[in-house]
Amino acid sequence: MARITKETLEQLSLFEALLPTTYAHLESIGHVKTYKSGTHLFREKDRLHCFYIILSGTVTLYKTNSNGQIKTIFILGKDTLLNETLFDDLPASISCKTHADCTILTFYRSDFIPLLQQDFRLTQNFVNHISKRIRRLYRQIKNSTSIIKMEKKLAAKIWKLTQDYGIPHESGVMLDFPITITALAELLGSYRETISRSLKILVENQLIIYEHKYIFVPDTHALSRFFKAP
Repeated sequence: MARITKETLEQLSLFEALLPTTYAHLESIGHVKTYKSGTHLFREKDRLHCFYIILSGTVTLYKTNSNGQIKTIFILGKDTLLNETLFDDLPASISCKTHADCTILTFYRSDFIPLLQQDFRLTQNFVNHISKRIRRLYRQIKNSTSIIKMEKKLAAKIWKLTQDYGIPHESGVMLDFPITITALAELLGSYRETISRSLKILVENQLIIYEHKYIFVPDTHALSRFFKAP
């Protein structure tokens, strides 16, 4: 595992405007490791001892119900804390799997917690980060109501993904990682067949292009109008 540098830390919102001594300490205790796509960082009920923060790539946080069906809660990218529940020192309440090749920054809990006590700005950064995660979860709960048609739910989810992970492309905006219909179904807590039909509706309405597992959005404003329309 490689060491983290102050320059890399300063590029992350989680570590903005810290004391010089805090940066020095973080450099001494932080480790960087690369994980291949499809690797589990942790599973639900695991006992964790480290904080995981994404430096590059994307990961999936998911839950599994009693029938073995997977429900993806979040797809997360750079500058994201993956296991904020480690603060309460209880087993993991969710599973985490890399969605693409990832570089992960790791801190042992026993090394990191004292720094939160010494540098209030670090604590504030983490509280703000967790607050944003909670707000995002509230929005997802609102959008999960069954009265919303699945093609509108799918359109809203694709729009959000392109806002977070979209890159410019000659076809409009491209989601910068491949995503299967199965993964979309897990993201929306639905069945593959239902998502396949909804995806076809979006394609037929020229709201998205879906080729070789990659999603392209010709006009994000048109996609937004579609899922917001009554």
